[in-house]
Amino acid sequence: METPDQSLVNEAAEPMTGILDSDTAGDCGSPGAEAAGAVETSEPDAPADALVVPPADTPALASAVAPADALGDAPTDAAVNAPVGTPSPAPEPVPEMAALVEDEAGQVLDSEIIPDSPSNMELEDTSKEGLEDGLDELVTDEVPFPAEYEKFWKVVEENPEDFTGWTYLLQHVEQENHLVAARKAFDAFFSRYPYCYGYWKKYADIERRQGNIKQAEEVYRRGLQAIPLSVDLWLHYISFLKDCLDSSEPDTEARIRSVYENAVLAAGTDFRSDRLWEAYINWEMELGNLANVTSVYDRILGIPTQLYSHHFQRFREHVQGNLPKHFLSLDEFIRLRRELAVVNGHSGEEVPPGDDIPPGTEDLTDPAKLVTEIENMRHKVVESRQEVFNHNEHEVSKRWAFEEAIKRPYFHVKPLEKAQLNNWKEYLDFEIENGTPERVVVLFERCLIACALYEDFWIKGMAGLPPDLTTAFANYVASLRPTLQKLILMVR
Repeated sequence: METPDQSLVNEAAEPMTGILDSDTAGDCGSPGAEAAGAVETSEPDAPADALVVPPADTPALASAVAPADALGDAPTDAAVNAPVGTPSPAPEPVPEMAALVEDEAGQVLDSEIIPDSPSNMELEDTSKEGLEDGLDELVTDEVPFPAEYEKFWKVVEENPEDFTGWTYLLQHVEQENHLVAARKAFDAFFSRYPYCYGYWKKYADIERRQGNIKQAEEVYRRGLQAIPLSVDLWLHYISFLKDCLDSSEPDTEARIRSVYENAVLAAGTDFRSDRLWEAYINWEMELGNLANVTSVYDRILGIPTQLYSHHFQRFREHVQGNLPKHFLSLDEFIRLRRELAVVNGHSGEEVPPGDDIPPGTEDLTDPAKLVTEIENMRHKVVESRQEVFNHNEHEVSKRWAFEEAIKRPYFHVKPLEKAQLNNWKEYLDFEIENGTPERVVVLFERCLIACALYEDFWIKGMAGLPPDLTTAFANYVASLRPTLQKLILMVR
């Protein structure tokens, strides 16, 4: 698909979830202004030449992602949006749905119903020894708190719904750099607002500044369990690991790759997850793992995302800029070589090693034939992915108008316009009818972030699931966090 003229490009939508940046005074206004809705937002990071390309069969809708820094870097704290509140408590699970019964800790007992579900993933296992050092048995009476701490704490203790009061409290403990006070404040805050990815990062930063690397990682892990769809929090966590892990250790590369895999499993089907995929690709490319780069492209090329066309363009550049024997898996390289040998009147099965058409990965002895083989292989590689891209473009075109109409994909204290609520309702109805169970769940979770204060709205939307999706969807939701799981139980 041809890239449209620059004249079709407007500002992109804001990131999915929010972060209040209080690292320096006045960056985003006072906490009161933030709570009132006067919160600055940043655009998603994207390559400088990346245009958001409407599909060929979609009306020309102006949308794009502004230039940004290299995607391999973690997002900066300038990615600023308002935080997400938690919904009101839902009823307890009904007895007849035994597959969805929770234990006392609120975790779904039968969480392996759908092993590949995004939220059923586990973060990379690490030794838990030492993770709780400094976290358990904190004797707060023996640690003098900042002088004004009680003043800020009393406000939220008396009125836990006062979000402005929470922002003042968290800003205070962060400025005072008081670890025990910060832990008490942030833990209490997250019991009410677990979807605020930016504050998870701030909490982890506080632990890290104190030299508590394991505790900082545990904070990230808790945050990602609470909001696995947060591309920003995943990228912050991966950046943290890159900074803190010893690159000379033999398992470091595998550890980071495992986290990337968990990240794309949890958030990679989000329409706005392009930065995560780009970061993964760039990291593999920096390591020179060209076959891994191709493997990642093979996955993202089949997922409807905002920068779907950009990914395909970059894939073609990847193919044209490298030798097939380097960017293809061994199996695909040998298969293509044999196919080309048959087309050219040779049989790869019958030609012994050392002849003009070797059966393995050895280069052809004839330079002219080698060049021809390389170009033919590149052509077949792109051609084989073109069909996947064409199908994906069609899927994007079905969702483009819905995504274009989402003006506020993150939580905000200001009420959503009626048109926004209607768009979410229509988008959910469309995905339930046309999408896979996985895409339905991801869209519901996105909706719960933007419409977190509209409990009746999203409960009604979930009650509208068609009968043929009831069992599969309920089982799928069994692996999700308790809030969403309880809603399914309630409406069924």
